[in-house]
Amino acid sequence: MTLVYLLILAVVYIFLDLVMRKKLHTKMKKSYWRSFKGRRPLFVTIEMVMLASFLVLIFVMPPAYTSVFMFLFLFLLYVLRGFEEWKFERNQKEHYHSWLGATFFMFASFLVLMRDI
Repeated sequence: MTLVYLLILAVVYIFLDLVMRKKLHTKMKKSYWRSFKGRRPLFVTIEMVMLASFLVLIFVMPPAYTSVFMFLFLFLLYVLRGFEEWKFERNQKEHYHSWLGATFFMFASFLVLMRDI
């Protein structure tokens, strides 16, 4: 049942993202995953530290909570990228989409966490 909720949440996220892109007149980038080229070294370093700590947590924590940590990691990643876009590329309005993605991952982690209760 959790998978069905996650799929519904993903469809709502995609729909809202497309509506926001139309309203804000922003185009989707070629690559959904941003490369490290042209990004601030501080933010790239923070992302690498987050990725390394996430990989360590996967092997340390019980397997039941791995999916929760995955969604929380993606939530923090999108919040960080949204902050970077807001701080340095505010005129492109891409930070709204990153924060919408962060909200999606926050709700997804909540759904997965509720499954365990």
